[in-house]
Amino acid sequence: MALVEGEYEFQCDECDGDGSVQVLHGMLDEATDTPDLRWETCEDCHGQGKVWVDEQDAAEKILYGHTPTRTPAGE
Repeated sequence: MALVEGEYEFQCDECDGDGSVQVLHGMLDEATDTPDLRWETCEDCHGQGKVWVDEQDAAEKILYGHTPTRTPAGE
């Protein structure tokens, strides 16, 4: 998939690039506090494991230490 001018690709922060997240759906057993955890598709990246952001959002992510996996120049 080609990037649009000014678009950057990053690994999804929410699912760490996996495409799915574990979600708490309540408790299986209240007596033992056993949680009912289920795997669901990550809403941030729609299960793709990557997010595409514009230059402004990319600058903020880079500022906080994230490295883009692809840049508009294809680097």
